[in-house]
Amino acid sequence: MNKDFTKIDLKNYLKFVFPTIISMVFISIYTMTDGIFVSNRLGSTALAALNITIPAFNFIFGSIFMVVIGASAIIGINLGAEDIEKANKNFSSMIYILVFICFFYLFIGIFFTDQIVKLLGAKGDMIPYAKDYLFILFIGSFCFVGKLFTEVFLRIEGRFNLSLAATIAGGLVNILFDYIFIYSLDMGIKGAAYGTILGAFINGLVGIIYFAFKSSKIRFVLTKIDFGFIRESLVNGSSEMVSSISAGITTFIFNMVLLNLVGELGVSSISIILYINFLLSSIFIGIATGIQPLISYNFGANLIENINKLLKISVIIIGTISAFSFIVCNIFRYQLISLFETKNAELIKMTAEAFKIFSFTFFINGFNILGSGFFTALNNGKYSAIISFSRSIIFKIVLVLTLPYLMGLKGVWLATPLSECLCLCLTVYFYKKVRRLEMKDDCSIELEVN
Repeated sequence: MNKDFTKIDLKNYLKFVFPTIISMVFISIYTMTDGIFVSNRLGSTALAALNITIPAFNFIFGSIFMVVIGASAIIGINLGAEDIEKANKNFSSMIYILVFICFFYLFIGIFFTDQIVKLLGAKGDMIPYAKDYLFILFIGSFCFVGKLFTEVFLRIEGRFNLSLAATIAGGLVNILFDYIFIYSLDMGIKGAAYGTILGAFINGLVGIIYFAFKSSKIRFVLTKIDFGFIRESLVNGSSEMVSSISAGITTFIFNMVLLNLVGELGVSSISIILYINFLLSSIFIGIATGIQPLISYNFGANLIENINKLLKISVIIIGTISAFSFIVCNIFRYQLISLFETKNAELIKMTAEAFKIFSFTFFINGFNILGSGFFTALNNGKYSAIISFSRSIIFKIVLVLTLPYLMGLKGVWLATPLSECLCLCLTVYFYKKVRRLEMKDDCSIELEVN
């Protein structure tokens, strides 16, 4: 029994969660770097073009995340049950699928980038920016595979500091080369894409070297693909895919609605808001992702009281961060907006007014992110996917398509916090439904799983 996974106190909790929070914050920072450098160097049209590509990027990222997170939860349960042979075979099957994903996106990038950009709604001067950026992301998708693989499985190995170091190194490389490519070499939006890919490559390289040459608990073995495991992984990780794709779909819907209401200026405004939202949400994603190995291991080891402790600590921390984020974002919203735009007074005013409404999202979304991650860790992909799908697709799209007719532009900004409120009700309902996590005298588990 691994004491690192079964000793649940604040110190050990932070040992797992803090590196993933820093990891996710760095991911959001160097994603924001693209937006900051591009908007300041190339203007609001290029920033709007970046936002146009988000749905495609989310699909790439989400499909990889689905496989890695879904598989890691099952492998974590294997390790908790001390079935190392099964864990290695599952790990190897996952590697085969990740290699297939790399070749799939290479094919898509070479033959279909132009069509995808037009499908996403790029118009006029946005088209060449969007094509250049998205083509490079497709071709370099193997770097995202390595990056996500490294961050998740180094944590399962207990190599938290190495995982964190890899993420920080990748983030710093991204920021540095974004500046070099965009400003020093004047490569335009292509420079932003190359910087992102290079940062992800450096991050992923650490994990690939570790698992190729070190004596790890989990290792690659020559085995046949276990399609049953792959199917279970895809179902279990489907919430991450749904969450990522649905974020892309809602971004697309937001873009279309705002283009009709206020034109390109609205797309630039929502771009700024979504970058800031991603930065703050990354903290909650880091918490939810960081405790997943702990929950999976303790579930496999039948230690239900530990899972309850993990949830309690997480709820307290998320509640505190939520309130702090809301206050900071309202006090310093002009300073945050000025990172992206300092010249267009109309854009600054629109974004500041929008942010006063949108910032209520931060009170709620952390609990929904935690809920989705919690059910994934328990191999209950069904509830996790329903939460993600309802939060990002059903509630948000219905609201963003209806509220503007009743409230105008304010309805667009109100759609997200209202959808989070509705989803929180659903999250609480599912948690109560599976509250059979309660400890029995014989420690039996009555949790509903797939």
